[in-house]
Amino acid sequence: RDYYLGSTFATQHKHKHRRSPSTELNLNRAFFTTMIMIIGIIRVAAALLLTPLTQRHLQPFAHARTDAENEVKLILQRIEEDTLKLRDEVENAYTQRCSIETLSQCSRGSFNGCSSVFPNQQCMAADELVVEACGGGGGGGCNALWDKTTSIVSIPSALAQGKDDNPTDPELIETACYTLLAEDYMRTKYENDEIFWDSYNVQPSWTYFGAHNGLFRKLPGTVDEECGNYDPRLRPWFVAASSGPKDVVLVLDVSGSMSDYGRMDLAKEAAITVIKTLTISDRVAVIAFSDYAYQVHSDSDSGTDLLVRATNENKNLLIDSIQKLTDGGATNFHAGFQQAFDALERTIEQEYTSGCNVAILFMTDGVRTAGPETDEVLSLINDSTQRLATLYNRDTKIFTFSLGAQADRLATKEIACSTNGIWTPVGDFDGDLVGAMASYYKLFALGLGDDTEFTAWVEPYEFFWSEY
Repeated sequence: RDYYLGSTFATQHKHKHRRSPSTELNLNRAFFTTMIMIIGIIRVAAALLLTPLTQRHLQPFAHARTDAENEVKLILQRIEEDTLKLRDEVENAYTQRCSIETLSQCSRGSFNGCSSVFPNQQCMAADELVVEACGGGGGGGCNALWDKTTSIVSIPSALAQGKDDNPTDPELIETACYTLLAEDYMRTKYENDEIFWDSYNVQPSWTYFGAHNGLFRKLPGTVDEECGNYDPRLRPWFVAASSGPKDVVLVLDVSGSMSDYGRMDLAKEAAITVIKTLTISDRVAVIAFSDYAYQVHSDSDSGTDLLVRATNENKNLLIDSIQKLTDGGATNFHAGFQQAFDALERTIEQEYTSGCNVAILFMTDGVRTAGPETDEVLSLINDSTQRLATLYNRDTKIFTFSLGAQADRLATKEIACSTNGIWTPVGDFDGDLVGAMASYYKLFALGLGDDTEFTAWVEPYEFFWSEY
């Protein structure tokens, strides 16, 4: 047994255009929300909608189709209700974090998927899940081990600074303690899910929770193939729960100086990480600038200068285009911001927007060497943000990142502060540009409202022994 931190599966959040009361509990609610994604739900929905052509062929087609659609709605409603119940369980556990029961639970620690032997572990049946890396259960071997009665916790390797890769941060340790109180609910829920989903010939999925400090707890407990590589805060389900739908524009410096110290590769990695956190509720665009600015398009898109929906397909196409960016030229701040605001306004005018938060992530490694002066850049930003607010009731936040010792710090800081955004300086050798850029959504989390029934969905993706 190891001391670890835990989190849950999927995500629900509260999103309104007003700030919630600034109590510690309400601020944490933005991170205690969960949204459950069930693997195979699309298969279930498809099966139900096809049933009128097979098992229900004696019924009128239209009537059967209506019945099937209603059944799908009930399934989705059940998933959302389960999400809200899990949210409530974790929040209740949080309020008991200083109780005798919590401290008693904490004394026995939590299991983890890297070195723990689970108390009730068993081999997975081939009809449950097949893990090819474990032999797939062929020849009488064990397909893979799991424990349906025990939750496990994990943290990113950067936070595992104690003995045996345990955390040393008091908040992480506390989170591991109090989330253990939710294990009974997670266990009971899985038992009920097995019964429910068996009627659709579908295995129930994991239940998991992700905390704002990087702790992740899930049930059933499984053995992990890799340890310390997973950070729930960088997953789409977590960001969707914490920030709500949003329009995101990345403005990337690709001037000649970006070739120094591997900055170009670092900027690409950071931009790609941000894009991976987005969900189908979000819209995204990437602007590259040097002497001039242009919108980065995929090789197969139509070239439209709008933000695109952050589907898996669109994200993969954008990522491929980002990887092909090259450096060269001067540094024109004004061109980059002009292109970003033009894309935003066109998107909003054509109602192709998320309708909620607007974030511009601006990254540069130098000072302005081309285009209008800094005062004109600030004027452009102030006029454009005011225009979006007046005409479209949209609040725009700009997050600026100064990469390297030569990067402009005065102008980039003033740009961020002018929109109540955040400025972050990042060193060439000791900074974390990827982590800094991927954490922009936390500012939006502080402004989430109190819509306690709101749930957010993300696209289905491969779950087991992959990225959650």
